[in-house]
Amino acid sequence: VVSTQSTGADCHLDPPFSKCDGVVKDSRNHKVEIYPDIIKIFNFCRDHDLPMAVASKSPETTMYKELMKLLDIHKYFVQFEIYSRSKDNHMRAINKGQNVAFTDMVFFDDEYGNIERTRQLGVTAVHCPRRQGVTWQLFLEALKTHSDNVKHSGKQRKLK
Repeated sequence: VVSTQSTGADCHLDPPFSKCDGVVKDSRNHKVEIYPDIIKIFNFCRDHDLPMAVASKSPETTMYKELMKLLDIHKYFVQFEIYSRSKDNHMRAINKGQNVAFTDMVFFDDEYGNIERTRQLGVTAVHCPRRQGVTWQLFLEALKTHSDNVKHSGKQRKLK
């Protein structure tokens, strides 16, 4: 969801974060930005009653929640699963916390191992390149893939 603007080779975020004149920076003074299509995607999900959750394999729960608040994106999420466990554990927690079937989930990640593990649960899992993030085009392709995956179940959801 976010990138850092620095040498172009560094995507590591160093807390604490600060916000001045609407610009969020980390402790190394690197600007933290949301990938270009993210707000469009978030608004689409909100407008079509598609709840979103965060699944992050990081021990830095407080840091990521703080960063999401500074970037004003925390409001888009119904659940936060941020801890050092595998993504299939995150998906199970979201499954229970939101009472949503795995087959009703679409998951984006930049690590192929996470994609494979969550697909085994029945989640529509989509790889997104780390430097690119989720683009509008990738998002639309994922919705199409998800729709194709659930057609046979008869539980296809109609968007507003």
